[in-house]
Amino acid sequence: MTGVPPPVVDRLLRRALRDGTRGDSIRGDLVEEFRERCTRDGGWRARWWYLRQAFSIWVRAGRLAGDAPGRRRRHMTLESIVHDVKYTLRSYAKTPSFTLAVLATLALGIGASTAIFSMVNAILLRPLPLEHPDRLIYVSDASARTGGFMSAAWPNYLDWRARARSVEMLAASREEPQTLTGRERPRRVRARRITGNFFRVVGVRPALGRDFSDDDDRPGAACVTALSDPFWRTELGADPAVVGQVLQLSDLPCTIVAVMPRGFEYLRPYDIFISMGPVSGSANLVNRGNHNGFNSTGRLAAGVTVDAAARELREISAALEREHPATNTDVTAKTERLSDRFLVNVRLTLLALFGAVGFLLLIACVNVANLLVARGAARQHELAVRSALGGGRGRLVGQLLIESTVISAIGGALGVALAAWLLRVLVAAAPDGTPRLASVSLDVAALEFALAAAAICGLVFGAFPAFQAAGVRGQQALIRGRAAGFTAGSHRLRRGLMIVETALAIVLLAGAGLMIRTLQQLTAVETGFNPDRLLTTQLEMNGPRWTMEKQHEFTRELVSRVRALPGVASAALTFALPIDGSQWNSVFVVAENSAPPRSALRSAAFTPVSEGYFETIGMRLVRGRTFDVRDSGSAQKIVVVNEAFARQMWPGADPIGRRLKQGWPEDKTEWREVVGVVGDVKFNGLREETPIQVYLPLTKDETSRHLAIVARTPGDPSSLTSAIAAVVHDLDKDLPLFLTRTMDQMLDTSMAQQRLSMIVFIVFAVLAVTLAAIGLYGVVAHAVTERTHEIGVRMALGAGRRDVLALVVSQGLSMAVVGTVIGVAGALALSRVVQGLLFGVTATDPMTFAAVVGTLLTVALVACTVPAYRAVRVDPSAALRAE
Repeated sequence: MTGVPPPVVDRLLRRALRDGTRGDSIRGDLVEEFRERCTRDGGWRARWWYLRQAFSIWVRAGRLAGDAPGRRRRHMTLESIVHDVKYTLRSYAKTPSFTLAVLATLALGIGASTAIFSMVNAILLRPLPLEHPDRLIYVSDASARTGGFMSAAWPNYLDWRARARSVEMLAASREEPQTLTGRERPRRVRARRITGNFFRVVGVRPALGRDFSDDDDRPGAACVTALSDPFWRTELGADPAVVGQVLQLSDLPCTIVAVMPRGFEYLRPYDIFISMGPVSGSANLVNRGNHNGFNSTGRLAAGVTVDAAARELREISAALEREHPATNTDVTAKTERLSDRFLVNVRLTLLALFGAVGFLLLIACVNVANLLVARGAARQHELAVRSALGGGRGRLVGQLLIESTVISAIGGALGVALAAWLLRVLVAAAPDGTPRLASVSLDVAALEFALAAAAICGLVFGAFPAFQAAGVRGQQALIRGRAAGFTAGSHRLRRGLMIVETALAIVLLAGAGLMIRTLQQLTAVETGFNPDRLLTTQLEMNGPRWTMEKQHEFTRELVSRVRALPGVASAALTFALPIDGSQWNSVFVVAENSAPPRSALRSAAFTPVSEGYFETIGMRLVRGRTFDVRDSGSAQKIVVVNEAFARQMWPGADPIGRRLKQGWPEDKTEWREVVGVVGDVKFNGLREETPIQVYLPLTKDETSRHLAIVARTPGDPSSLTSAIAAVVHDLDKDLPLFLTRTMDQMLDTSMAQQRLSMIVFIVFAVLAVTLAAIGLYGVVAHAVTERTHEIGVRMALGAGRRDVLALVVSQGLSMAVVGTVIGVAGALALSRVVQGLLFGVTATDPMTFAAVVGTLLTVALVACTVPAYRAVRVDPSAALRAE
């Protein structure tokens, strides 16, 4: 009814007032006023008024109802907190510039740190979404001489599985993309080929259908596949009757036997998992000397450590080397925790960024503390009056802590909103292939981090100014008067905070400077080819219908048609692209040199290419000739090598006419004659050394299922994408193109990790220097204000304006210099942490540190000069009269 108060609120009010004449009188007055307001203002306004009055009475219930002393004290404490919060909000509203400065500082510090923490937590800290991930290990073959990883040979894996006792189960798998046909249009799907025990090793059961089994590994077994939950939903409409249906994968029928549970992901999101049966009996796979891209995932036996499993697997590999010296010489097993291997490429970057944002958060906290110290010092008279009227030190400290806590809570809320936006930007800017990127979100852990950061700012850093300002004695401060200014203690505290802030800013500036230098070095790297106006796209001719004859015919027709397209200056095919990495590394033997021991045999990157490749890619011909149209149909076995190969294999000699063969010395592969030498190109990214390379011609007898098209145009290379796709579709409608990029985009991708680090460091450094400059300006400006009388006396006694200017600037710069020295020492101590992110520059680069110190001291000089000029304009007579 309209005249009846809200029942819940009324019951709380009755309980707060208890029984008694005083309580009944208060409640009666409230109900009468409530009814009048219902008639005059409307029901909802009256209810809102009644709720506010009831809450106010509930806060003061201890005093009004005559409760016991303990309960009364609790209610009085609550009432005082509510009063302090209201007072805090009013006082901050009266100083909008100060309030905005504090809130902006907190929002930037907490927002940036929360966003970076969300990425670090999701990618590094959160356990892999697998059963008992701490017991999962990654095992692969490796070079006993260099320790470098190589994929596991299938027979080696079978021996590990049969002999190892330190692991409960050992499964093998490799990434093997497939072409999905039989749909409206062919598409490339991300697939992983797995052994029958793979899902049991990682500890997951299908949501629909059956698990793979060892029978699915038998040579010649029918292909079966398990679908990921996203693929099942998007491609097959979440059909519950999907088990038993057949997918056409690379021209091979594959029966769906399972759908994996929602949220399951191994290393990265795969569309499908396929069985070993169709390939496990192939001659290429069973050859122990071939490393076909497999690696092993194992689950440790109970009580076994990673080190113990690694020792056992190395012992098994040593036994295999004795048993099979022709293939296993210099081959050992390398074992590490699966999560460590999974995150090896991103761990250092994320930890460096997290460290940088930690420094930024500290700078924000120090800056807030500095501002609160200044505010507390300016309020000494007010606090002195409160103290003189009976306010104890604890009461004053409590009020100031509430003020810092309230502003920190508001700043934390703004920081969370900023973090949500920053996180989207960081995810979009993350390099391709960053693991677990889809799981990055502003989750509960991130919100808890933001809450902790706000609490630290409010309580820990707010305590400095609180205890400093509340330490004033009421009578003494009142006698000194309003104009007494800062105490010596507040001066020392602010100077100390300013030195800390400057030192932290130097560390961030050094990080930004080193990342800028790294990117400069990367962009200046000589790639060995011309990336301008070059389009690349890739295709794969998988399936039994792609015989060598058909592959050769298709590639010959494809090159001819692409070259005939309008706007194409030249085009060619290649097995592997520069920057993108070698797809085929193999040992080789040089004819003129005696074969070295097997453990000392070198390996090179072998790359089949079509005629016109070197001209299209823009590589330099050093000696001899490149491939032409005659070589595609010729029976003569020829190769072109790069300068690094010629320099290392035939130092000081002419390589033209020399011979080499791919494989082991005893292999029956044919000898090939070197007909040309080309310049070195960056093959495995810009940071890696140029490998020794061997280029083979694409011929009728030597072709490749995986090829990349490279096309150069005088215009925009991306404009060729649809035309090249149409040519491929016309030749074979079930052959999709993938990884279509310009060469400039590939170069950008190769620098994405360093570019992201540089951008984050620069943004953080700019914010840090800005906050430090504002803080330094504030300290010097307040010092000038407080020392107006002293400056007036100095000038009255004959001090010149230049003397006053030098005095103020030197005192301000002294803090910056001390902070700079400490910051440089700290940056040098931390330099080894970021060394792995750098290229072409050391972590202690003198040029970078000189630029950093010069930048910060210049900013500090400007920040000190502005208030110094205000000091020299002081009128001595006016300053003396004011005192």
